[in-house]
Amino acid sequence: MSSNSTKRFLLAGWMLCSFAGCKPEADVQRDLAAQKAAQEAAAKAAEQPLEAQKAGVGVGVKGRSLEGGSENNPATLISAPAAAYFRTKEKIAFEIQIPQALNLYMAEKGRNPRNHDEFMRDIVEANRIPLPKLPSGMVYRYDSEKGELWVIPEKDLQSPSGQQPSP
Repeated sequence: MSSNSTKRFLLAGWMLCSFAGCKPEADVQRDLAAQKAAQEAAAKAAEQPLEAQKAGVGVGVKGRSLEGGSENNPATLISAPAAAYFRTKEKIAFEIQIPQALNLYMAEKGRNPRNHDEFMRDIVEANRIPLPKLPSGMVYRYDSEKGELWVIPEKDLQSPSGQQPSP
């Protein structure tokens, strides 16, 4: 190879790297470390301890793995709007649809649903409210005393005495 062709080859390689977005090795390693940390944080979030909580934004399984990414990570440009989409769907169900359906039920019947089955039939199914899919080991349970929908561990669904615990 002549000296001229070597220079042209190096210049072409430099131009290709400049336009294609090649990064120095330190930047690549930093991005890989941030991506690994985001994946570990998402895995940790998915393994949250199973504890009873009022049904609300964040109880659903969808979108959990998309959260926790570094803002410097290009994948966050895609995952952040998708995570927001799933949070918004949960917010609509838990903060708009269910309270409205409960208000209409209360206006019609003069009381809240008496138990979980009545809640699921007359509120969720009758109004076609899509409840988010829960992580494995968790179930929805309506608390008739409080008039609230809860998410509880499946193992707590029946206590040894056969009575259902209140969340």
